[in-house]
Amino acid sequence: MRIKALDSIRGILLLQMTLDHFGKPISHYLYQCFGFFSAAEGFFFLSGFVGALAAFSKSAKDPKQTWMRSRAFKIWKYHSITLAAVAIAACTILTPIREYFSNFPEHPVLVSLWSIPMVNTPDYLDVLPLYVVFLLIGSALFPQMIRGNILAIWCASVALWIAGQYGLRDTLNSLLPRWINHGFFDPLCWQFLYVTGAAIAACWKRSQVFTPTFFKKFDRLIPLLFIILVFLFLWRHEYIPLQQPSKFWISKAAIGPLRFVNFMVFVSLVSWIVRRFPSALDFKVTNVIGRHSLDVFTAHIVLVYIWLATPGSIRYHEPWNIAAPIAACLLLWLLAKIREPRQK
Repeated sequence: MRIKALDSIRGILLLQMTLDHFGKPISHYLYQCFGFFSAAEGFFFLSGFVGALAAFSKSAKDPKQTWMRSRAFKIWKYHSITLAAVAIAACTILTPIREYFSNFPEHPVLVSLWSIPMVNTPDYLDVLPLYVVFLLIGSALFPQMIRGNILAIWCASVALWIAGQYGLRDTLNSLLPRWINHGFFDPLCWQFLYVTGAAIAACWKRSQVFTPTFFKKFDRLIPLLFIILVFLFLWRHEYIPLQQPSKFWISKAAIGPLRFVNFMVFVSLVSWIVRRFPSALDFKVTNVIGRHSLDVFTAHIVLVYIWLATPGSIRYHEPWNIAAPIAACLLLWLLAKIREPRQK
């Protein structure tokens, strides 16, 4: 059974990421608005959670989870077409964004070859490749979770995340040519969010942890979790006279420890709302966006690059820097609405 609130939340996350990428003044109020984390964390956590739920529901007919590999290939095609189109535009008509693709003119053949396996990923084009990789990994791990090997998989994910905190990605990247753009996000660390979301969903489906007794005890912690979230919110926005945490603790690229804790506190509170008030976070507008997340996310990348190519006299001045992001969100919603009849 599809949980409508999850589609709605995913739609909210996609809109927030769009507004964040369009920059100030709107992003000033939205980016990391709940603490030391952003909408991207929610997107990957929810992808793992929903993916595991789908894996359980399809395990009887598709025990090897081939649907995940098919979806990974579909996303790879979306990414590859978008990358090629934007790179060509940057080198021809959208010259202001050429800096994001500076290695293409210098090494056109090699960069193209490294882009096929998604090793070379320019800014804003590094999220979908992560999703492809995680789907491929999930197609191998989720059957094991269905069999009950949840804790072992999650512990391995923790170990990889810890290794990522101490520069394992930089060590691996040093083996490749320096002109390759590896993207902002560290896959070794971001897989932790995806696997954690999947592990929670697997425990829920197998009823190993999330029993009625567990939820009764969990509900007693809600006031404490709310206090922690408020504290981290005030700390993040400098309303509390404490020195800001070092980069290690709140790194976005590597999902710093405090960042992860802050995000999980937020997830716990949202999960309580969804469980106690199922329709509270179900909005029709964002629900349709969430159901077509791939199309919406891909289109948002194109819109962001077009915005980055817009003259500064427009990008940095009102009313354009407010009207344009809002118009982009409306266009994404319209795209989702157009896709709706085709999916049905």
